[in-house]
Amino acid sequence: MAEVETLAWLLDNSIPVPFLGGRRFGADAIIGLIPGFGDLASAGLGLLVVWRASRMGFPRIVVARMLMNTAIDLVVGAIPFLGDAFDLWFKSNARNIGLAKQWLERPDRSTRSEWLAILMIVAILVGMIAFVVWAIGAVISGIIGLF
Repeated sequence: MAEVETLAWLLDNSIPVPFLGGRRFGADAIIGLIPGFGDLASAGLGLLVVWRASRMGFPRIVVARMLMNTAIDLVVGAIPFLGDAFDLWFKSNARNIGLAKQWLERPDRSTRSEWLAILMIVAILVGMIAFVVWAIGAVISGIIGLF
């Protein structure tokens, strides 16, 4: 687990920001500046954290939440400029380490609320995707209407 914590720290919190009260960012934010490749590379590194948790026998809900954090980081992080700012705040790898530690501290707790949270996040993501598809369709039909 220590190697995964080190990777998460390197990706999310390894670089201090002077004069901002202890705020930090990591290699994920820097790698994410490379259009296309950066977000895929940082998500791939983040998946190492998730893979290790799955090999340690974590419950499916914990692994699913970790995958969701990584997917959110990838999808939102891919948006130019906004995604780069989001990467400074969201820190999916640190969140995933937090999930792992929570489960290790209390492996017997109920996971019902976690499944509900996953369903809500999936519903929001589906809604966002539907909106983007609708917006693209509206733009395309507006362009076609001009001709």
